[in-house]
Amino acid sequence: MAHYITYIVFLLFLFSNSAYGQNNRLENFIRAGAEDAEILTKAYLEPYPSGIGGNLNTGWYTSASTHKPLGFDIQIRGALAFVPSSDQQYNVNDLNLSKVELVDGEPNVSPTGAGIDTRGPEVIVRDQGEEVARFNLPQGSGLEYVPAPMVQATVGLIKNTDVIVRFVPPVSLGEIGTFNMQGFGLKHSISQWIPANKLLPVDISVLVGYNRINHTARFDVDPERDAITDPTVNYDNQSVDISFDTFIASLIVGKDLPFISFYGALGYETSTMRLDLLGNYPVSVQGPAGTTRTDTVTDPFSYSQNGDNSFSLRGGFNFKLSFFNLFGEYTLAKYPIANAGIGFSFR
Repeated sequence: MAHYITYIVFLLFLFSNSAYGQNNRLENFIRAGAEDAEILTKAYLEPYPSGIGGNLNTGWYTSASTHKPLGFDIQIRGALAFVPSSDQQYNVNDLNLSKVELVDGEPNVSPTGAGIDTRGPEVIVRDQGEEVARFNLPQGSGLEYVPAPMVQATVGLIKNTDVIVRFVPPVSLGEIGTFNMQGFGLKHSISQWIPANKLLPVDISVLVGYNRINHTARFDVDPERDAITDPTVNYDNQSVDISFDTFIASLIVGKDLPFISFYGALGYETSTMRLDLLGNYPVSVQGPAGTTRTDTVTDPFSYSQNGDNSFSLRGGFNFKLSFFNLFGEYTLAKYPIANAGIGFSFR
């Protein structure tokens, strides 16, 4: 899970004080103004509400049937959401920025976090017609997919109902920050309520599931050493809070055979990423006689961004070897997702 969090933080490297050297510090990015900085951030992170959110909405089950009372399983899964080419770059001219403009001769497209690992075009920030900053938009990760690992446990209750839990307690990861996750799902067999259900060639069930991830990372953007600063301002409170909330409802149809199970599902799902850039951030401003002073921007911006996956079709299998299971699943949606893993089941 720590590797997953490292990956998320890497996606936010555009906020880093040393991401691309002195000309690409967070200070310059914020000088674009809160409105433009928010627009650029949303454009760059466009793949992740859908990618990470879509991943979390997969892998809730390996069969359409439910466990017997007190039957349970433990699963370790990995999911991979494939980012469509349309979300691997964005057109800067389409963002309607108010203070940021492309340098003459620069291309008008820039990679998103899932785009090519080449730095974006150079832009200028103008304030009242004067150039106040110049920097390159961030490069992509070079990864055209979004990975996500997950661990979950399922236990059977009465009336052919399963309870599914995903949980990681608050964990401190040093410089990476802190992380926690909670997930809860219910799967219920509706075959049992259908007259003459024993004659049905398949099992039918429904599932609802909710997942939430919280992650906080700290920053350390200091004022220029030679700038005139306000000694009353505290710059030690800089952080970014990121959360993902997902929900899914699925109708599952499948068949259990002695050594393998197959299933298909139709689902409705939502995912939302919220990002809050918090704290006091220094912005250098040219003063009289060549001096430099530091202005302060507090809590630059906060926003929510919804994922694109809504209705999805998925199919999967579960290969059973006594208590040991191997399973795989594929989801058809705007962001296609492959999910596979291993587990131990006592049904």
